[in-house]
Amino acid sequence: MQLFESLTSRRSAMLLAVAASTCRLPTTAWPVPCASAQLSDSATNSLSKLSTGVLADASQLAELDDPAFGYRLSYPSGWESKPKPVKTHAAEAILQSPRRGVSLGVTVDPVKIDSLEQFGTPEQVADRVLAVEETRDGVLDVQLRAISEESGQPSYYTIEYFVESTRGKKVYLCKYCIARRRLYVLQAQAKVDDYDDKASGVQEQLRNAVASFRVAA
Repeated sequence: MQLFESLTSRRSAMLLAVAASTCRLPTTAWPVPCASAQLSDSATNSLSKLSTGVLADASQLAELDDPAFGYRLSYPSGWESKPKPVKTHAAEAILQSPRRGVSLGVTVDPVKIDSLEQFGTPEQVADRVLAVEETRDGVLDVQLRAISEESGQPSYYTIEYFVESTRGKKVYLCKYCIARRRLYVLQAQAKVDDYDDKASGVQEQLRNAVASFRVAA
C-alpha cells in the first residue's frame, strides 16, 4: 500500500508541477517530450474502449462520491477504502481490491490553468508521464499501450502503459481532468499477468471504474 501511495503522489505531483509551470512559461519552454511509443494494432483498437469501458451489473457496484471536490466513480462492491495516515493532497482516496496488487486512487490538487488543453495534447501528457517513469529507480522498461481523449466540459485524457521494474511488471491506467482550476488524477494499477488475463476480470473492473470517473464542470 505504501508503494501505491507513493506512486500516486509522484504522478500527481509531476502533473501538478508541469501544469503550474504552463501559466508562467511559453509552450517552447516546456520540457522536450520523449519520443512517442509505437502502439500495437491491439492497443490501437482498444483506444475507444478506454473511454467507454464495459457495462457492469449495477448490483455489484459501489460508488465513491465526493461532493466537496465534485467527483464520483463506480467500483466493485467487494473493494475496500484504505485511508492514508498522512494527507498529501487537497483530496485523496484509495480503493483496494481483494486481489493482491490491484487498486486505484484519486487525488485532487489546485493548479493555475483551466483545462487539459492548456496543459497539452494527450500525446504530450503521455510522453511526460512515461519520461518520469523512466527516471524512477529500478525501472527497466516503460511502454505506452493505449491513449484516449474525451472532449467536453470538462475533458479527460486516459493513458494506459506498462512498467517493468525490479519490483515486478505492472499496468497503469490513468485518467486526468482539470476543472475549476483543480487537477484530478485517477490511477488504477495491476500486475500485468492479472490485467491481461481476461478470465481474471481485472481489466474489465479497472476499465469500468476509469470509464465511470466523472468530474463536475
